[in-house]
Amino acid sequence: MKHTENLLSRHLKNDADIRYPDFDAMWNQIRQDQERCPELHISESKEHMPQQIKWKKTALIGTAAVILMATPVYAAVHYNWGELLNDRSGIQNAMQKELGQKLNQSVTVNGVTLTLDTAFSDDNRTVILYTLDPGKYRGDTLQFPSIGMRDESGKLIEGRYYHVPDQTDGKFKGYFETEWTPSGKEANVEFTVGGIQVLVPEEKEITLDPLQQQSQVFNINKDGLGELVVSAFNEKENKIMLSTSLTFDQPEVRDYAFPYLKIYDQKGQILEGNAAGIYGKPGEHGEYISEQFYNLVKLKQQAASYVLAYSKEESKMDQPLDIGIRLDKTEMLSGTSTRVLNIPLEEQSDGAVIKEAIITPTQIRLIVTHSEYFMQLPYLQYTLDVNGSKLIGGVWPSDDPAHEAELRFEVTSGLEVNQDTPMTLYARHKVSYFQGEFEPITLSEIGEKPQYINSNLGGSTIHWTYYRKDGDLYVERYSDDLHFGGINQTYTIQKGKRSYGTPAKTQFAGDGKNLGIDRYNNYTSDTATVYPWMYSTEEPEREVAVQLENKN
Repeated sequence: MKHTENLLSRHLKNDADIRYPDFDAMWNQIRQDQERCPELHISESKEHMPQQIKWKKTALIGTAAVILMATPVYAAVHYNWGELLNDRSGIQNAMQKELGQKLNQSVTVNGVTLTLDTAFSDDNRTVILYTLDPGKYRGDTLQFPSIGMRDESGKLIEGRYYHVPDQTDGKFKGYFETEWTPSGKEANVEFTVGGIQVLVPEEKEITLDPLQQQSQVFNINKDGLGELVVSAFNEKENKIMLSTSLTFDQPEVRDYAFPYLKIYDQKGQILEGNAAGIYGKPGEHGEYISEQFYNLVKLKQQAASYVLAYSKEESKMDQPLDIGIRLDKTEMLSGTSTRVLNIPLEEQSDGAVIKEAIITPTQIRLIVTHSEYFMQLPYLQYTLDVNGSKLIGGVWPSDDPAHEAELRFEVTSGLEVNQDTPMTLYARHKVSYFQGEFEPITLSEIGEKPQYINSNLGGSTIHWTYYRKDGDLYVERYSDDLHFGGINQTYTIQKGKRSYGTPAKTQFAGDGKNLGIDRYNNYTSDTATVYPWMYSTEEPEREVAVQLENKN
């Protein structure tokens, strides 16, 4: 979760000197992570455990005197990788063209066999297909505590992985993906997996009352879980948000527990939420924070029991699985080209500039530069028209996030792209951010009973609700104007300095909602003067088209 935590710390305002974007950007980044790897991050409420992030920070793990044997696999099993790579059409395209580097190397430790099948390394990324025979460590949910590659200097190369069980033989097939590529045509690396864990689902029933205004505390004290705090927030149109904050008695459990609320009706069926939930937002003190959304009327009528659902470790193997390989991207370079562009994203703007396009057989990557420090790109949706074929893309973090961003697009199967292939970038749904000295809102008679007040900001009427809960001041705001994107955060002035509220609800640009909630801890006064820090407006139908013609 380190990537998520870094983004969070970057985008949460704590003092007036930090000049970074807001929560919108952090969670937009997470949503874009999900778009490019749908099995990660954010899951809709389903009858099974929400799928969770498998982007682990690789750690150095000693061999502990285990003798490893890395040998070629001459009778390799030929798997059908198509289903696994549904969201990686560029890799499928390379496979159809018989590109890629056959590895066929394996290692066995304690009866667990990891086999590296094929590597695809080009100027945009490296993807390695693998299979895993877990031996005696059987189960439908198997994860790696860490995964990555070490380069020749010993530096760890991080990435993401995804694998699924093969129901016929009990093995797993998966892929590892990283934006790292060899600086030259070849590179020696060591592929490393830090052991395996078998996880099983577990539940702990709690006596939750969703109608109670105050937060409810439950001592789980089981399987490494600590204290659970549940807070209910009523929203418009009979909607309710159940916000949970969980601590851990054993810190390592945070990496695999994936806790969430599960609600059963009178028939023992799962009560579905009415919107996608958010899981695993890091709290101020390392808590695991989640937000789940339900219809309040449905909860009153149908909810019979509440449980905290989570995963617990059933078994594990701590020894690492390491395989030394020599990556070679020579074949992939045959379909690689670079276009020098230096084209503004918008004609009337001195902001984002499309610097260049790196075209490979698997992916098209656009480098976007900007003069503004940590600028958010002004559009939410990006489509690349390549000679009539529409490629859907998203924003990726770059090596220089303060001054650059990247747009990446999967090449579709059978698509041929060369230096002269016509390409047009379409950017849609513009979001504009406004920061400055805005009129404050005076909150009076603060108490447990909600109070209401209206204000005007940027031409939109803002509805404010404020109240004291658990000794803290909560400040909510929204607008009926759907072109108003929301106020990302508020602050008060304490002893001449800004004191920022802690966001109690995650806000997404582009989701059609603009409700935000801030919390001011241990607020004892019955009055407050609150200032908006930044707000946004949205133009969902606004679109720009940029022809990506080589400037050479």
